[in-house]
Amino acid sequence: MKSTLLLSFLLLICQLLNAQTIKGKLIDGKTNQAISFGKLTLVDKERPSFIRYANSDTLGVFEFKEISKGKYLLSVTLIGYQKTEKEILVNGNNLKDLDLGNILLTEDLNLLKEIAITGGQPSFSTKNGQIKITVANNAFFKSSANLLDVFRKLPGLQVNQDGTILMANRATPTLFVDGKPVNMNSDEILTYLSSLSPEMVESIELINQPSSKYDGEYQGIIDVKLKRNQTLGLRGTYNARFQRNNYSLLDNNLSLTYKTNRLFYDLKLGHTTGSTFYKYYALQYLPNTNAMTTDTRTITSNQNFNVQARLAYELQKGQSLEAFVRTFQIDRNAVTDNQLLTQTNNLAQTTARVSGSNNALPKQHNYAGGLNYDAQFKNSELHVIASLAQIDNRQNEDIQNWNELSNERLNYWKTNSRNNILIHTAQADYSRAIGTSKLEIGGKFANTTTQNNLRYDTLANKVFNLDPNRSNQFRYHEYITAVYLSFLGKWDKFNYSLGLRAEHTNSLSNSITTNAVTEKKYLKWLPSFNITYSISSGEQLSFSYSKRLTRPTFAALNPFRFYYSPRHYWIGNPYLQPSTTNLFAFGYSRKSINISLNAGRETEVIARYPEYNPTTNELIFLGRNLPYRDFANLQLSSPLIFNKWWRMNNNIGFYYNKELTPYFNQTYHIGVFNYTINGSQVFSLKDWLLDFSYSYESKSGNGLYVFKPVYGVDFGLQKAWFKSKINTKLTLYDAFDNVKRRLIFREMSIINNDFYHYFGTQRLVFSLTYNFGSSTYKAKDNKKSDEENRAN
Repeated sequence: MKSTLLLSFLLLICQLLNAQTIKGKLIDGKTNQAISFGKLTLVDKERPSFIRYANSDTLGVFEFKEISKGKYLLSVTLIGYQKTEKEILVNGNNLKDLDLGNILLTEDLNLLKEIAITGGQPSFSTKNGQIKITVANNAFFKSSANLLDVFRKLPGLQVNQDGTILMANRATPTLFVDGKPVNMNSDEILTYLSSLSPEMVESIELINQPSSKYDGEYQGIIDVKLKRNQTLGLRGTYNARFQRNNYSLLDNNLSLTYKTNRLFYDLKLGHTTGSTFYKYYALQYLPNTNAMTTDTRTITSNQNFNVQARLAYELQKGQSLEAFVRTFQIDRNAVTDNQLLTQTNNLAQTTARVSGSNNALPKQHNYAGGLNYDAQFKNSELHVIASLAQIDNRQNEDIQNWNELSNERLNYWKTNSRNNILIHTAQADYSRAIGTSKLEIGGKFANTTTQNNLRYDTLANKVFNLDPNRSNQFRYHEYITAVYLSFLGKWDKFNYSLGLRAEHTNSLSNSITTNAVTEKKYLKWLPSFNITYSISSGEQLSFSYSKRLTRPTFAALNPFRFYYSPRHYWIGNPYLQPSTTNLFAFGYSRKSINISLNAGRETEVIARYPEYNPTTNELIFLGRNLPYRDFANLQLSSPLIFNKWWRMNNNIGFYYNKELTPYFNQTYHIGVFNYTINGSQVFSLKDWLLDFSYSYESKSGNGLYVFKPVYGVDFGLQKAWFKSKINTKLTLYDAFDNVKRRLIFREMSIINNDFYHYFGTQRLVFSLTYNFGSSTYKAKDNKKSDEENRAN
């Protein structure tokens, strides 16, 4: 028995030693240009069940790793080209790589003539329940000004007018770059996504069901894969974007990478200057039969900078050490004008008119640095990350309110707020291949300390005095320890993964002003499961389950008072509990057609709901935990190609949401159905590309509010110049100026309130991208911890 095992082991070692990497490049036989995203299949002629799949990258390059000795059949397919097959012999010689050189593909004109409507190129595909969308050289995205515009067109993804992003389960996703989280705050996400042109991104993966390998906070993941680059030397990209609506805004971004045989240098510089516009309008009928109209308008001027620098050194083949530093500087001046108009119920007579102004100077100084160690061994990988980050927020405000009817100043406040956050994180991930299976283990530790000080000074008798009712000091400490174990395997046509994650949290909240201390300790077990059945090479079914955790953001825990207007403000709640979500998902894909069904329940839902004070006519938004919400959604998407000059992509989503909401001694349990449609029509006119994009969201809502329908239409025009070294785009967003989020309170007997938010979405944008240098080395993006995301 021992001899047999020893012989089997020796045979396996011999096979691995003789294994080779098959590589090559796909070339258009007519134009001699590289062909991206071609689909390749490698079949063992002696073992037909042994099948490997690959796609060519943006340079046309493909490879199959660890191919043992034998005879194989390589097939290449791509819509618009004839199928190409090639026999390959792996003879187990001492050469590590078997280079097939250039494989020429011939255009299939007859296929394009015979098929009136066909599935799109393999730019939209599904694997193990994850949707992958290729971006570079994809006609659907060429007219997009930046990556944020690309996000607006993706299936199951919703980008709101304020820049917030929601996935199919109405959860905020975490942004990944090249398989690692960046977890930026909302400002940094908008800046980063706006700095990337579609040509800089190879693909995007949407993960609606993160496994236990990922932090419990990750309700969904958007993984951006930057373009794969190969050669040595210098490469640079300059990207500029100028937008005009009520005001002007200019973004400038420069990315430089330089590669030698052992060292990698990376530098990114960004600058934003100009102004943005926001409007809040509300009509509220008061219990005394009066009506109060609130009109708030904010103009924010910006002078923002960001710098990222990285140095990576290859210790030896397969092992690298990386050091990085990063800073993000925000310098703004937000000028807000308020009008509070009190009228009779029929709006015929004015009883009071209050005007207000708020001159705010928000500043943010973010600094981070760290070390990354990556090692790839024969059958295993090790990744270690250690980082330190400091986030410093400061804001001064000058707030005045006047009675316009008597020309009398009602009140005058000055505020000074300081928020300082220090975050230490350390993380290690190890994976090992066991035959066709894979074992993954890892752990993470994070320590966060935040100090907050908010001071209000009120003018009285011509002297500013401390206002103790609004001022506060708040301290918060949090320690998170997490470990996980996952196993990925394959049996016949089934791929499966099992995972379990444990996260222990210890937090201490101290409201110094009110002398209130809150300590919380909890341990959460987060299992996950996925199984995928391959019906054929282009058709599959998948089912998955995962349990996720959402901790309150630091701002939501902070018991400070922040004003929308003199009678509208919100207060944080240090007693908020984390929520947990049990999520089930079913997916089906066939070529470019993708269908997904998600359903689940979230308990201890973190929300901010209004409380009305009839004595003061104040509307106060309080952070609170709702008992639970049930949700489900169905997503359908498919790109279609009519001919070479006309293609379309349409995404449809159906949603159901039901919250259990206790409010004013009543409990509301309202089920809400709605649907969304978004898509684009792309027309190729010689060297020009015209894009007509549209989106519609039906009437929707939640437990307390009804959301009115919203639709928007965009027009984009794109052209490349000088062999694609320069790319220009002109886009008119929200052409009919209709993107406004309007909400109406359901129970008008409690609060008869009707309001909307508007972010000046109708705008004309011109963008320019210039690529220079000879290298195409891919620089990884700087990484931030999940705690940094919650800190902002």
